[in-house]
Order: sequence, then structure tokens, then C-alpha cells
Amino acid sequence: MLRFFGGDGWKDAGLNLNIKENWHWYLFSLLVYPIMMTMVIVLGTILGVTKVNSNLNSLLPVFIAGFAVQLIPRMIFAMFEEWGWRGYLEPRLVALGVPDTRRHLFIGAVWAFWHFPLILSTAYTEIPYAIFFPFFVIAVILTAIVYGQLRKASGTVWTSVVMHGIGNAFGWAILQNNLLTFNNKLLANPAPESIFSVVIIGVLGWWMLYKRKTNVQ
Repeated sequence: MLRFFGGDGWKDAGLNLNIKENWHWYLFSLLVYPIMMTMVIVLGTILGVTKVNSNLNSLLPVFIAGFAVQLIPRMIFAMFEEWGWRGYLEPRLVALGVPDTRRHLFIGAVWAFWHFPLILSTAYTEIPYAIFFPFFVIAVILTAIVYGQLRKASGTVWTSVVMHGIGNAFGWAILQNNLLTFNNKLLANPAPESIFSVVIIGVLGWWMLYKRKTNVQ
């Protein structure tokens, strides 16, 4: 509405694919969540708080089928969500001269609170809200740093769309099909608000925001 009728236009929406120049960022977008979630599962299994519910030969077809079913709807959902956060709000704040860190923190906070009605109206989590919400807000803010820097580095919103969609499809394929039992969901859970996930996405966000910037300079 704002771009069509509010006079903002589409120039800074980042809708060009730019695949040739940014193939490595698209590859990054495809691989980050599968690697991160696998790390969380492996760590949880080693610590004895995650249990694989069957053998790999029987679980793999179920996971692949679940991922295939989830991929298109999750990608569409991610597309509309990312068009709002990284496709509209990011470039609008850039135009206002808001620095990277402050911009990502603000968008992450808004993005986190935007989820609250969904969480409160569904059986979203078994973790008590007093514990869940602080971890969830931190996780979303850290994710906003990664997505925001990905959008900036690639110059296109589609890299964050791909990463968001793949992450949702991969996670839901595991959780909805009950492939694993998580005896400590706060510690080791593929969902972004678990402690292991927060640490991993936090390290990645730090690298993208500070270390990568230093390397580029």
C-alpha cells in the first residue's frame, strides 16, 4: 500500500534477483539453517536431551516428504514477511540514516512483538511464557541482524526470503512429524529461541555485523 499508493515507489525494494553477482549469498541462505539446526540436534543428542525416535532410514523419507510439502507455502509466507521487514522497513530506515546495529535492533524488536498475538493464541510453546518470551525476543533480534546484513551484502531481498523460507520448512519438517523428542526444549531445540540456537545465530550475527565488515574494509 505504501509503495503503490503512498509514494514510496519500488526503487529500493530489492526485488532484483542478482543471482550471478550473489550466488554465494544464495548458497549461504540455503545452507545456514540446515547446518545450524543439525548442530543443535547433534549437541542435544550428545548431551542426552534429544532423542531420535527411529532409525535414519525410516526417518529420512518422512523428513524429505515433510520438507517438500512445507517448502512452497513456507517460502510464500517468508516472501511476504521479508518484503515487509527487509524489503520495506530496512531501506526506509537506511534512507533516514539509521546505522546498521540500531536499525537491526529496532526491526528485530518490532518483528518479535509482531509474533506475540500468534504465540498467545496458539499452542506455540510448552516453555513458560516468563522464560520463553525473553529468549524469543533475543532470538528474533539476532536473526534480524543476520537477515538485515544479508540483505545489505547481497543488495536483494530474495536472499533473506530464501533463508527465512528454508529455515521454516526445515524446522517444521522436523517438529511437525515428531522425528525427534526434545527433553529440554529450552536448551536444545531447532526453534530459534532455544539456548543453543540463540548462541549460534548470535555468533553468526556478530560475524556478519562486525567481523565481515572488518574483513571487507
